[in-house]
Amino acid sequence: MLISNKLESIDTLSKSEEILANYILSQKENIENLSTKDLANATYTSPSTVVRLSQKLGFSGWNEFKEKYLEELQYLNNHFSNVDPDFPFEAHDTLMNIASKVAHLASNSIEDTLSLIKNDVLQKAVHLLCKAQIINVYGISNSLLMAYDFKHKMLRINRHVEIMNLPGEQYIVASNSSQINCAILISYSGESKEVIKIAEMLKARNTPIIVLTSIGENSLTAFADCIFSISTREKLYSKISTYSSNASIHLILDILYSCVFKMNYNYNLNYKAGISKDIDERFAKSNLLKEEWSKL
Repeated sequence: MLISNKLESIDTLSKSEEILANYILSQKENIENLSTKDLANATYTSPSTVVRLSQKLGFSGWNEFKEKYLEELQYLNNHFSNVDPDFPFEAHDTLMNIASKVAHLASNSIEDTLSLIKNDVLQKAVHLLCKAQIINVYGISNSLLMAYDFKHKMLRINRHVEIMNLPGEQYIVASNSSQINCAILISYSGESKEVIKIAEMLKARNTPIIVLTSIGENSLTAFADCIFSISTREKLYSKISTYSSNASIHLILDILYSCVFKMNYNYNLNYKAGISKDIDERFAKSNLLKEEWSKL
């Protein structure tokens, strides 16, 4: 959950803490240079109340809270246009208007996602994927749709990826997991009961876990060895479709595949080309599409 959402919704605040929360929400980036004393003076509360509020929100103190809150605000203020991720088009839009807006949203979501990827996290995730004998992808609903493309790509460089389809099958596979596996868990909210239970099972079996989820704290991130943030602009239910989150998940999986490919580039390139040549009967009249196998 976003820190701003926590400040708005937490129901265990004292009157003084509520005043502080409302002040922080109203001032946003203006809190950057405020100390606990400054904030207490501005709200007629006390420095100890500022610390208590920070700790109720899950932070060690005011400085940690302020750092994370300002990071969140910077993310929310950048890398996005005025296209509404939940309702990118309206009933009166022309077909070409819709095409333009949906394309613009996809482009923004990709830029947004890229801004959230950290080099050290990417390096660790690629190491875990390369080390694993079997990669298992877990999730619910449409979050798994992009994973099938990831599976298809990985299979063509001889990397085994499993995605479970039948109800309850994810639990069975997770219960048989071990250190030779690597799990990718996808959950936009990070609060899906099924995915949390799977994460608990995997953690108990010492399986490395890569999580794709929304920014901010949620239950799923506590189990992760690596966390990739999905572009977090959509509501959970009130939306036309999962345009932004789908584009974001797809990009992260494409990046992971590409980085795994890079780790043994020449072998993977030749292996994939050989597989494609053997099994794909493709013909083209256009010179742009014709292959020159001697270059591979």
